[in-house]
Amino acid sequence: MLSIEDKEVLKERVCDLLWKVGMKINSEEICSVLLKNGCSQGPSGRIRIPRGLIEEMVSSQKKTEQQDADDQNLYLTCGIDWTHSILWTNRKEEIKKRLGREFMMSAFDCGPTKFYDYPTGKVVPVDTSVFIEMMKFAQSTSGIGYISTWYRQDVPQPTERIDSLILGLKYTDKVDGIEVISPRQIKYLKEIGEIISDEPGHTPYLAGSQCITSPLILEERSAEEMVERVKRGIKRFHIASMPTIGVSTPITLVGSIVMGAAEILGGMVAAFNMYPEADLSGRIISSVLDMKTAAVTCYGPETAMLNLAVKELFDAHFGGHLWVEVFFSPGAKRPELQTVYENFYGVHCYSKLTGNADICYPGMGTLDNGGMGSPTQAMLDMEIRKSQFALKDMVSIDEESLLFEDICEKVKEGGEFLSSDYTLSHFRELWSSKVFLTDEPKAGGWEGDEKSILDRCDQLWRENIKSYQPPEWPEEKMRALEDVLVRAKKGLQT
Repeated sequence: MLSIEDKEVLKERVCDLLWKVGMKINSEEICSVLLKNGCSQGPSGRIRIPRGLIEEMVSSQKKTEQQDADDQNLYLTCGIDWTHSILWTNRKEEIKKRLGREFMMSAFDCGPTKFYDYPTGKVVPVDTSVFIEMMKFAQSTSGIGYISTWYRQDVPQPTERIDSLILGLKYTDKVDGIEVISPRQIKYLKEIGEIISDEPGHTPYLAGSQCITSPLILEERSAEEMVERVKRGIKRFHIASMPTIGVSTPITLVGSIVMGAAEILGGMVAAFNMYPEADLSGRIISSVLDMKTAAVTCYGPETAMLNLAVKELFDAHFGGHLWVEVFFSPGAKRPELQTVYENFYGVHCYSKLTGNADICYPGMGTLDNGGMGSPTQAMLDMEIRKSQFALKDMVSIDEESLLFEDICEKVKEGGEFLSSDYTLSHFRELWSSKVFLTDEPKAGGWEGDEKSILDRCDQLWRENIKSYQPPEWPEEKMRALEDVLVRAKKGLQT
């Protein structure tokens, strides 16, 4: 999207913004380190970042830029959160091989706080009963490779993240990394990772990001989280910006590109100075205000253009490592055609702007900009993705599949192939949908409307749960997790 000349101009403006205006950083510890390393404090108290410090960070990032670019190929199928989990558990090659021969997808992105109950049409807060049902749904559904840890509303919030992760692990081995709400939770997430992996210092369950608040503010929670990671020897930082065009960033695309890139770059420089050996990455998830309805949504041409332009800028000048969603989440608030349309348009924008025609439909059961989960929608999204997975770009030719002599014999006989033993053995290999049905064998047997499709999807996920089997964890690991929870409740609720 951006010419070489455009990227050079935008690079200059990003660096100028960080030097002339700077970042507001709500942490004395981080400010102290930055000032010691060459930053200066402006009259407003913002920390002004010089180009030399940016170049030092960029030089370090370039050492692993190619490896990061290769890692990013995985999230075009798996989504960013599941990809991170795969990388943190050293399963990249294993999952790549499995994706080549079996269908898998992630579900519900980073974790809903609300549940859409399709039979009643009601939205309810996620409580323990909903949470357990969704974990069972993931475990019993073969196409789901990863599920987020939903946010429960009926337990004490200081320990909810720790409590929910441990509860989730009891019901499924597909649940993974979570974002801490309080930096004090990091200690316990690290312990959980060490228990499950049997590796000291391993932190596969600590996900999340240090999100920059527009305009150019590293607010207190994210700053404290960064400091706590350094204190615990956790070298992984994921700096995010979530701008809303026309609200927290300028109404023009170019202005928003500069603002979003500066926020991520400034946060990465701060993390780099706190931990020079850090594994640094960035992420941008933009939204836009619909000036007619005042709704905020992630779908639209401007959001895709903003996200990918910032990525182009990082790839060209700031050492890469910038991750961009194929599409974050529909803004629609119930399972419906609107939800499917938003997902399809999101992937269309990404595909057109990147020239990559092989990216799959990104739906994973989320609604309301990711804040709501619907297993009914998840089953519809899964069926669409399965149909894409069934389309192969090569035809396999071998003696078993060609059966040339049999073909000749059938042709000479003037016979048909339907009743042959070979058809009987292989007809199940043909793609057939469990959701998108037809009127056959009798007219009127299938309405074929939106409600009929959603009714079927709702039926399917409930049928899956009937075959649920819990994961098999060693008893000593479960006891160790319970001990972590007891200590977390004592340490975090006081």
